[in-house]
Amino acid sequence: MKNDVLLNACGGCIKTLVLTGIRSEYDLLFPLMKALEQDDDFDLGVIVCGAHLSPLHDYSVRAIEKDGFRIVERIENLLFSDTPQSKARSAGILLTSLPSVLEREDPDLLIVLGDREESVIGALAGTYVGVPVVHLAGGDHTHPVGGNVDEEVRHATTKLSHVHLTMAEAHSERVLKLGEESWRVFTVGSGGVDRLRIRPGLSRGALADLLGDDVKGPYFVLIHHPLGCKPRQSGDEVRVILDQCQQLGLPVFVGAPNSDPGSQGVVDAIREYQDRPGIHVYRNLERDVFAGLLKYAACLLGNSSLGLHEAEYLGLPVINVGERQRGRLAGPNVQFVDAAPAPVMAALRRALEPAYRDGLQIGKSLYGDGYMAQRSLQILKNLPPKPRLLAKKLTY
Repeated sequence: MKNDVLLNACGGCIKTLVLTGIRSEYDLLFPLMKALEQDDDFDLGVIVCGAHLSPLHDYSVRAIEKDGFRIVERIENLLFSDTPQSKARSAGILLTSLPSVLEREDPDLLIVLGDREESVIGALAGTYVGVPVVHLAGGDHTHPVGGNVDEEVRHATTKLSHVHLTMAEAHSERVLKLGEESWRVFTVGSGGVDRLRIRPGLSRGALADLLGDDVKGPYFVLIHHPLGCKPRQSGDEVRVILDQCQQLGLPVFVGAPNSDPGSQGVVDAIREYQDRPGIHVYRNLERDVFAGLLKYAACLLGNSSLGLHEAEYLGLPVINVGERQRGRLAGPNVQFVDAAPAPVMAALRRALEPAYRDGLQIGKSLYGDGYMAQRSLQILKNLPPKPRLLAKKLTY
């Protein structure tokens, strides 16, 4: 047996660890994780950290447990604070804990995703310990006014990683411009689209049994996160959005924000409205429930990246409010508006026009066709052995 590919060099089974710190990231990772778990050529384990172990996100580690994945370590690194310093310190705690896990487990690959602290710390620890790092969703681009730390973190993770599975050709081109060798870079799509293709969510009737009669008619979904350069502004943006929704008299299902600095301001704003008629607040929903909630919504509001990834595949109108997500690849379903009453209301009225929604295509997305996991699996099986993976060089 030749050891010319990683699978052969590993004796026919590639030991793979996935690092995940928050539900939104896990949802994008899930299709690939499931494919890895079901393939005898891989031995999969999961390192759980961050918001998964926090009450703010209703201990979303339970979803990982329910899905049946083998958790090899739980790292409680998220500080209960709402400052930029706490994010850096939480990352530091993760860095002090992760290397010993990698040394103990001795994986052949470590998979990280995106632009959060978990990805860059995972890539840094893997590089120092000598574990090849596979980075999903690199090469993306956001450039809101005032900047965003996610931009630096994403590209730093790329430079610390050894294999790049991107969501779009434009992202692969950007990774190549960072000096990465072309044989390391692959366009595979977004796992979020895979999830919707495989499990489209509950029916409207089943959804009503769980969430109430407000899902039987038109309703909105709101998911809004703080922006790194303006963490204290996000709560006011939520108030603007909810005020306009209430003027239209339609129900709104409001999700919890992520764990970034400024999230407490978003939570405080949500609490001000949670007892008003038509306002439904949730912290964490099972995937089939959440997918159904999105599928039947009249519009998704806020600034979540799922408005760009999954929503286009559903043909779901999206109103992205404020600066977060500006500059990213987006389909015709997304309206980018300022966080002010008039533009939000105008965008809402447009989203509710039947002709607008009828003009959106279902089952198509700039972020893939729903077969990201299958492509990625074959790529990972045919990677070169570890010594070549670890020996990175610049192309310029």
